[in-house]
Parts: sequence; structure tokens; C-alpha cells
Amino acid sequence: MSHSGFTNMGTANVMTDPRIRLMAQRVEHHRAKGFQSPEELLRFCEGFWDIKIPRQRVCLDHSCLAEYITAAWFEDSMDCVCWANRGGGKTMAGALVTWLESVFKAACETKVLGGSGEQSLRMYNHVKKFNSEPFRHLARGEALKTYTELVNGSSIQILTASTRSVRGPHPQKLRLDEVDEFDDKIYEAALLIPLSSGGIAASTHIYSTMHKSYGLMNRVIEEAAESGFRIFKWCILDVLERCVDRECEGCGLWEDCGGKARNASGFYPIKDAIEHKRKVSKDTWNSEMLCHQPSREGLIYKEFDISIHVVDFKFKD
Repeated sequence: MSHSGFTNMGTANVMTDPRIRLMAQRVEHHRAKGFQSPEELLRFCEGFWDIKIPRQRVCLDHSCLAEYITAAWFEDSMDCVCWANRGGGKTMAGALVTWLESVFKAACETKVLGGSGEQSLRMYNHVKKFNSEPFRHLARGEALKTYTELVNGSSIQILTASTRSVRGPHPQKLRLDEVDEFDDKIYEAALLIPLSSGGIAASTHIYSTMHKSYGLMNRVIEEAAESGFRIFKWCILDVLERCVDRECEGCGLWEDCGGKARNASGFYPIKDAIEHKRKVSKDTWNSEMLCHQPSREGLIYKEFDISIHVVDFKFKD
């Protein structure tokens, strides 16, 4: 299983495989009736795509991934920011919500902008995996790298963030993946993309690790309340697999975990987490995996803090 918790379900023919045919009937049921509760939605996702969706808050001041998925689907939060660790399932969650809305909400149009070509490709690969049986017949042809259209009038456009990609049509849904890699002006222009139409409300979802001190993601988080964005934050501990047979004493994660992993319900292998922590600097680990303040490596004055070192002073004429 990958860090995103995803395994492929196979490509059996929907008309001949009894299991796939039964699943197709469930898909049609939810296309007609929707999902009646967060639990029903989560069970559907886990059952159809073999996804492990963490539902437990390990860090009390954080969210769990399930909270974002259910809030997005039931539209409890139209505009939101997912601040999470590397390998924490941000892109997978964005692709999942996008696919669910596209399949189960007719004429729902989504534009996804990635901070790089590689990031856009990751989003596409997730969408492509979700377009497995018994969903494949709902798409008009194959899911393409830049555009997928469904028979219900929904569509998914996946592009790299650029001056050109923020122009053009105005879909209802906007997804910005790894926004810390965006140019500020492109980010500002992108926010003007989503427009409500066809009974579907406009919304913007942002996903990123906070890589940089004073970078764009830092600004997004600081301005979230004023901008009306709800913050969903999770770190590696919130997506870690449950610890059942390891001794806490001498564990490489004890300093951060303190036994929290006993209550975890995620997919990130503990062994990999220990190895990753051993290989990177403390600054990198804290910012990119624990979602603390971003790393200040490379700055001339790493200790610089605007609140401490900048004063309001007026020069005399």
C-alpha cells in the first residue's frame, strides 16, 4: 500500500463480474439518493477504493483527514485550506472529493491547478485510479491528463498553475494543489476562477505543505480567517498507522509521538516515518512533517521574527 492509502481495485468487466455489477448498482443508488451521513460516505470510499481514511484526531489541535472529506462533500466548508505533511494524503483527498462531486453531482465542473507539472500529474494519477470499475462507464472515454468529461455533464480539468491556466471558463470548483509553489500573482488571479452555476455553489479548496518561511502558504494560513477559509490541519502523527507492537522506550518517534500512535488510524508506515526523521534536518522534519513553523534554512537571519524585530517608528521631518 502506498502512503496515500490507495490500492487499485482491478479492471473486471462491469457486465460479467457479479461483484462489480452489485457495486455498480450501489453507485447508481447514491447517484440518485446521495449520501445520508458522513459514515455512509466514508464507508463507501473505503469499500470501493480500498482507501484507509484516518478518522482519529491524534493531535488534539489538528483535524483528521476524514473531517475534510466529509465537510467538503456535505458543503460544511465551501472554502478551505488543507495544511498537511508530505505524504499525508492531501492530493489523494483532493482527487477523491473532486471525483465524488463530479460523479454524484451532475454538471459539476472543477479546475485543478498544481504548483508544478509533477504535482498536476500526481492529481491526475489519483483521478485516473478513482475512474475504475464500476465508474469507468460514467466517463466519456478515458480520463485524460488535462481533461476528463463525464456523461452527467461534469468535468475535471487538471493543469499546471500559470498565467494562461487561470484564464478562460469559470467552473464552480477550484482546487489548488501545493500552493506554496505558486507565484503570488497567479494565485491571486486563480481565486477569481470559481463561479456558482446550475445550483452548485462556488468553492475553493487549497492543499499544501508549508515549505517556506514567509512563503505563500504561510500567508494563506495567516489570512485564512479574514478570507473566510476554514483550516484543516494534520501532520504525520495524524496519518500514522496504529502502533500495536513497538516499545515506546528507545523509539525514534517518541520525542514527537509520546505514545499518541497507540490511538492512530492512518496509513503512513511507522518504520518509514522513523527512517525519514533520521535522514532529514530537525527544521525540515518540524515544518514538513509535523507542520510546525516552516523551515528557515537558507535565510540570512534564521532567527528573524517580524513580531519581535520590527518596530513601528516614525522619522521626524
